Amino acid sequence: MKSQSKPRQVGEWEWTATILGIAILFGVFVRVLPAFRSDFPINDGGMFLVMVRDLQANGFTLPLYTTYNFMNIPYAYPPLGFYLAAFLAWLGVPTLQVLIWLPALLTAFTIPLFYFLALQMLKNRPRASLATAFFAFAPGNYVWLLMGGGLTRSLGTVFFITSLIYVQRAFQNPTWRTTALALVSSALVVLSHPQSALLTALGSLTLGVFLIRSPKAALHAFLIGAGVLLFTLPWWGSVMLRHGIQPFFSAGQSGDLRASLLALWGNLLSRQTILPFATFFRWMGLGWVIYTRRLDLIAWGFLAYFIDQRSASIVTSFFYPMLAAYGFLDALPAAVHFFRTRTWQPQKKDAFLNQQALSLSLLGILFYLVLECFFHAEVIRKVALSSAAQQMAVWVKQNTPADSRFLILSGHPDVMTDSIQEWFPALAERHSASALQGLEWTLGSQFYPRWEQLSVLQSCRDLACIESTASKINLQYNYLILDTHHTAVDFAPVFLARGYTSIYSNEQYSLFAK
Repeated sequence: MKSQSKPRQVGEWEWTATILGIAILFGVFVRVLPAFRSDFPINDGGMFLVMVRDLQANGFTLPLYTTYNFMNIPYAYPPLGFYLAAFLAWLGVPTLQVLIWLPALLTAFTIPLFYFLALQMLKNRPRASLATAFFAFAPGNYVWLLMGGGLTRSLGTVFFITSLIYVQRAFQNPTWRTTALALVSSALVVLSHPQSALLTALGSLTLGVFLIRSPKAALHAFLIGAGVLLFTLPWWGSVMLRHGIQPFFSAGQSGDLRASLLALWGNLLSRQTILPFATFFRWMGLGWVIYTRRLDLIAWGFLAYFIDQRSASIVTSFFYPMLAAYGFLDALPAAVHFFRTRTWQPQKKDAFLNQQALSLSLLGILFYLVLECFFHAEVIRKVALSSAAQQMAVWVKQNTPADSRFLILSGHPDVMTDSIQEWFPALAERHSASALQGLEWTLGSQFYPRWEQLSVLQSCRDLACIESTASKINLQYNYLILDTHHTAVDFAPVFLARGYTSIYSNEQYSLFAK
C-alpha cells in the first residue's frame, strides 16, 4: 500500500521571493508606464524647469534669485535635483525629458529600497515583502513622485528611505561604516527636498529614543547630526548669507493641533482603490501593533502630524503598508482562529505560509490592486498640461510684451495642483498674477491666506467677484486667460461687454486684453 505524500511545505524564502517579485515587477511597470505614454511632464514642474535653466545660465553657480514668474523668489530650494537635471541636460538630454523620466526611474527604485526599510522595521521577511507589495500597489504613494516636481520629491524620497535604514543600523549597532552611510544619506536628503529632510530628522529623533541604548550609539548619533550640518553648510550657509534665515522660516509653515488631528483621522480613513483592501488591513494592523506594543512604529508613523501635517502623509505612505502587512499576516489569522475556536491565541510565527486559502486570497487581492494601478496610470497621464495650453503659452511668448501681466481663470480651485498656473510662467516667460508656486519662500504667514483667496478667485461665478477678489490681494494684470472648458460660467461675453478685447483663442483657452 502506497503511503500518501504530504503537501509540499512552502518555505519562508520561497513565499517572500514570490510576493516581493510580484511587487517589484508590476510596481516598477506601473510607475514607468505613464512616462512611456507622456510627451510632457506630468502635472507640475514648471518652476523647477526654470530653476534648472537658471542654474545652467549662471554657470552651475547658485543664482541669487530664480527668474520664475519675475517675482524675486530666493533661490533657496535644496539644489541637488537641479544640479542633476542640469548635468543631464549638459550631456544632451532635453530638460523636459529629464522631468518625465528621472522621477519615474527614481520612484521605481523606491520599491526595492522600501523592502529593506520594512525588513529592518518589521524584523520578518514575509511581512516585509507583503508590506512592499502594499506599498508598490498604492497609487497615492507614488503619483506625487511621478510628476515633473518629482525631480526633487522622488530624489528626496530615495534618500529618506536610505537615511532611515542606515540611521537605524547606526543606532542599533554603531560602526564607522554605518555611521558614514547614515551621515551621507541624511545630508543628501537635506540637499534634495525640504519636507523629506524634516521627516528624516523627526524619524531619526523618534527612532533614537527607542534604539539608542549606549554611550557609543549616542556618540555616533551626535556625529551623524553634526556631520549633516557640516556637509550641507555650503548650501544653507550661502542662502543665509544672501537672504538671511527668513526664506527657511517662510517655507516652514506648520498647522495647529486641531488641523493635525483632522488630517490624521482623514488620512487613516482614506482609500486609494475602489475596494479598500489596504485600508481594511491597515486598521487591523494598527490594532495589532497597539496589542503588541510596537510603540516605536506608532510614534514614527504619527508624530509628523503634530509637527507638520502637510508633510505627514509622506511618512504614512511608508507606515501604512507596514500596518497592512501586520493586518493580513498577523491580525487576520488570529481573528480567524478566534472566530473558529472562541479563544484568543495569536498564531505561531509564519503559520500563514502554508494556509492555502490565505495565500490564494492574497494573490487575488494583489491582482486586483495591480489592475487599479493600471487604471491610475492612465489617469496620471491625463493630468499633464494639455496641448492647447502649451500652444496658448507659446503664442503669448511670441505676441505679447515682455512686461505683460496675466490673470489665469482656469476654474481649478486648488491653484497649487493646477498645471496651467505653474507652467504658464515657464513656457510663456510672462508674469502670472494668479500663480502661487514659489511664494512659500516669500509670503511667510500670508501664504495660506493667499492660497485661500486664489481658490475663491477660481470659484467666482461673476465678474464682480473676480475683480473684488483680485483687488483684495492686489493682483495686477492687463491680460485675462480663460479656460472655456472648466470655469464655472461662460465669462467671454461678460468680458467683451465690459470692454475687454479678445486677442486669441483655441479649442480650450481665450485671451482678453484690458
